[in-house]
Amino acid sequence: MSKPHSYLEPLVVRGRISRPQPKGLPIVNLGFNELPYGPTPKVEQALNETLPRAYAYGGPYCDALRDGLAAANGLEADEIICGNGSEELLDVIARNYARGGDEILISAYGYIQFEMCARRQGARIVKAPEADFVTDVDALLGAITDKTKLLFLANPNNPTGTLLPMAQMQRLVDNVPSHIMVVLDLAYGEFVDGEYCRATHRMTQGRSNVIVTRTFSKAYGLAGLRVGWTHAPKDALPGLYAARGMGSVNAMAQAAAEAALQDMDVVNARVSEVVAERQRLAGVLTQCGLKVLPSETNFLMITTGEADETEALVVHLFDDAGLVVARTRETGLEDWMRFSIGTPAQNDLLLASVARFLDG
Repeated sequence: MSKPHSYLEPLVVRGRISRPQPKGLPIVNLGFNELPYGPTPKVEQALNETLPRAYAYGGPYCDALRDGLAAANGLEADEIICGNGSEELLDVIARNYARGGDEILISAYGYIQFEMCARRQGARIVKAPEADFVTDVDALLGAITDKTKLLFLANPNNPTGTLLPMAQMQRLVDNVPSHIMVVLDLAYGEFVDGEYCRATHRMTQGRSNVIVTRTFSKAYGLAGLRVGWTHAPKDALPGLYAARGMGSVNAMAQAAAEAALQDMDVVNARVSEVVAERQRLAGVLTQCGLKVLPSETNFLMITTGEADETEALVVHLFDDAGLVVARTRETGLEDWMRFSIGTPAQNDLLLASVARFLDG
């Protein structure tokens, strides 16, 4: 019997552990690059005040939020579009600039959503080699063809956590042909520093082919509410709105994001704690004999040096301590695992469990 045919093939990924914890321990999920903190005081207040109006849609254009983002980042509100997380906006960008037969160019271990965007459009994903897990600008520039329509670059990158220095990113932007849209995904920019973010946004000045994507899911701790935003050339905004869902940022999410921008002392203190804990964890794990990639994000990618042993560590962390970490999914990274930086207590739990694994 015939049935409807889907044009999309699923992307094969390596799953996370989902069975019951054998010791009955509480589960600590470090597998999604989330922040380990609850709402900031002003976010909690905004959510409580908005809850009674849950029957009402949020503003379709997120006017108040865009005004807040413009003020906080020194931008113009009419150069900003908000979406249901930056993932929706990446997809919106792909639907604007790529079709079947076109090429979307990324770095070899670029964010997996970039490949998913290409698949949805029927575009060909082209992966340029990296240099020691860091984006190679010359490799990207050398991979451009007359079919290249989009270049996606996450910086800092997910899943590796590595950072392309600003001078190299500027060289890339300066040398990409003007008919190719360059998308700089700055999801983890806050974990570098504010000036790095501002410098990235400045790359849009005087150009019609550079877009910057940002999110409230990471540094602001609002992953469960799904709020992202994009800084784009003004003439690109009509097409982006045409591809974006109507009212895709719900009222609760808008209120929370607006409030988070008013609670920056708390946000910045939390980011500082994550960075300090990231450095502490990297140091201890390196001393234990594990390889730890340099990270400018809220997560670390590590390996024992051998795929089966790293997989055994993933299973051990769950069985021994209730810790869920991420098996690295991208082809070529099978030897690695990734985990987000938790609270100091959660990080101590991880370090103690790793030590037991290595001693065993």
